[in-house]
Formats: sequence, structure tokens, C-alpha cells
Amino acid sequence: MKICSTCQRRYPDNTLVCPEDGAALRPMEQGMDEDVDLVGRRLFGEYTVERKLGEGGMGAVYLVRQDQIDQRIAVKVLHGRAAQNDELTRRFVREAKAVSMLTHPNIIRVFIFGRTEDGLIYLAMEFVQGVSLRDVLEQGPMDELRAIRIVSSCLGALGEAHDMHIIHRDMKPDNILLTEYRSEKDFVKVLDFGIAKVKEPDGKPQQKLTQAGVVYGTPEYLSPEQAQAAELDHRTDLYSMGVILYEMITGKVPFTSGSAVTILTMHVFTEPTPPSKAGSVPVAPEMERIIMKALAKNPADRYQSSAEFMAELAAREAELVAAGGAPRSVSSPKPGAPGAAPRRDAPTVAVAPAAAAAPAAGGGLSKVLVGLFVLSLLVFFGVAAAMLGLTLMSGGGGG
Repeated sequence: MKICSTCQRRYPDNTLVCPEDGAALRPMEQGMDEDVDLVGRRLFGEYTVERKLGEGGMGAVYLVRQDQIDQRIAVKVLHGRAAQNDELTRRFVREAKAVSMLTHPNIIRVFIFGRTEDGLIYLAMEFVQGVSLRDVLEQGPMDELRAIRIVSSCLGALGEAHDMHIIHRDMKPDNILLTEYRSEKDFVKVLDFGIAKVKEPDGKPQQKLTQAGVVYGTPEYLSPEQAQAAELDHRTDLYSMGVILYEMITGKVPFTSGSAVTILTMHVFTEPTPPSKAGSVPVAPEMERIIMKALAKNPADRYQSSAEFMAELAAREAELVAAGGAPRSVSSPKPGAPGAAPRRDAPTVAVAPAAAAAPAAGGGLSKVLVGLFVLSLLVFFGVAAAMLGLTLMSGGGGG
């Protein structure tokens, strides 16, 4: 039996290279495939491993409890066969280093990193009870207001990472955990900085641990530059968040295919279907504009920071709250159309209600009446004067 040093998949002895990534295979060493089950074992002196929470290609995660104070933590342990791989070991160390630098409440906290007496490499971290965003999305498209708040929390976490010159590079629903914290539901915890890229303050990357020309991450959520194995900066994470937001609103990712290479090619060359045309649910033009900007092929055309992305979402959230928190709005009328709201860049003009015009009509009528009254007085005095003149003439004639 042979094993791939990159992805840890196993193949028959007559296989020379890994069909998945083209890496040369090497014979499995004696005992490499015997992964240790830690359930029931004591760690750090006073912690007992209760059960396995999950398992992946690199290792397993266990629930561990402190006996006296009933504190629960999660411990991630590298598989024995993965620990034989220098790159996977360095990646595990890099995750510990990256997360230990971050203090944002929406990022999982790391407590301890090290090796056990028998050589197991472990990472002890905060245990959070919740569900992944992936599990939530299995139920279909999400309410727009809820999606905004979850994505904003993720962007806040990424913003701190980017300020510390850390790029996550693998943002996807599986790495976003939703829990309940105090009275807040959907409290976000960003997980798995295993392939994070750490740069020095001067912008130069640390020692390169990934192979040149090899794409790391999950195809559906990779940026165009990541799909081309090009040099990355923090804007690659913002593209991935755009993909996640697209999926939350429409219920599907922008690009799908049975081939990972085809998906990567689509990220680079194919324009995504607008969210309003991608699913069966209506999507507000304001939200569509936000998503499409995040999905721009050219990083210069995207949001330039997590803060800028968050500001756009905050403005949209304010609009929804002002409208009564309506989660989805039918396409808004165009500016100038009946019922259209004033454009944001247009001054607001106070307009009197229609009923206020009635006194103006009444004022015109009163002027007419006054005129008729004056005219009647003139006629009256004129008639009176004529009669008086006739009387005087009659009197003069009699004398």
C-alpha cells in the first residue's frame, strides 16, 4: 500500500502518482495507518477525553473535560500518518500560530499547542456547541436580514485577521459555526486557519509552505486569483465571502460542475448568474449589487477591505429595518416610477398633502365674491344718485 504525501489518500502498490494532485506516492510505513483513539485518555494531567467530535484527512477533534471545574475544550490531534508529512505538520503549526495571534470574539480561541509524551501533535481550543452554516444552508435560502448579520460577523473576524497580515484562504460554510451567546442567536465562530497565509508587517509572506502552482482551498469558494495559484492578498477572502453570501441568498453557489478544474476555470472566466435570476426567491436590487461587487473578477473592482464590505451590508440592514424588517422585497421600482423612493443622492423635498390645496381654491372664490359685492355697491350707489338727481329736478320744476 502507498500513500500520497499531499492529500494522504492511499493507493495500491502498483500506483506511481496520486491521480488527484499528481504528487509522487511513497510506501506506507509500518504502523502509519494505525490512528490512535484517545477516548478515555487523560491529557494535561487533569483533562479526560470524552468522545470524538469529528475526523478528517489530517486528524481528529475530541471533546475533553476538566474533571474538577467541568470545563470542556476541544482538542485537535494530527493522525499518526499525517504527522509523518512535514508539510502537514508545518500547516498544523501555522494554524496554531495564526489563531493564537487573534483575539476577535468571532474567531475560535486557542489555549494550548504542543506534543504529548508519545509524540502526538495537538491543538487545544475553545469548545463551541452549535451548528455549521453548511448545516443551516441545507434547509434552503436564508432570510436576507439574517444573512447580512452572519456575514457581517465573519467580516469583522476577517478584518482583524487581515490587520494582522493573516489571510484565511479557505472561507466556506463548513468553517463558519453558529452558536448562541447570551441572548444573541447566530453568534459566529470562524474556524480552521489551517491553510492561512501569514505575512510579515512589511507585506512579505513568511516561508512558503505550499507548493508553487498548487491550488489550496475548496473549489466552489475560491477567488479567481486563487484558482490561478497567483499571489494573494486579503481580497481573496472577500471574494469567498461574496460566494457564501450568494449561496445564503439564492440557495446555490455561483458555479457548479462535476469537475474541480471546470469550477476553477469558471471562477476565472465566467460571469456569475445575477442572484435575482439564479433561484426561485426574489432578490432585492440593493443586495444583488452588493453580492456582484464582492464577486468581481478583478480584485481592484471588489470591496477593498472587510470594513468597506461591512459598511455596505450595514446600510442595507438599515433599509430593511426601516421597512419593518422585511426579509425579501420585490424588485424596487426605478427612480421616478410611481411609488419609487427618492434616490439616495437626491435632496429630500417636503411636499404638502393634496388636501392642503383646498384653501387656495377657496381663496380665489372669495376674491370673486368680494368683487361682486363691491360692484353691487357701486351699482346701488349709482342708482341712488340717479334717483336723487331726478328728485331734485322735479323739485326745481315745481318752483
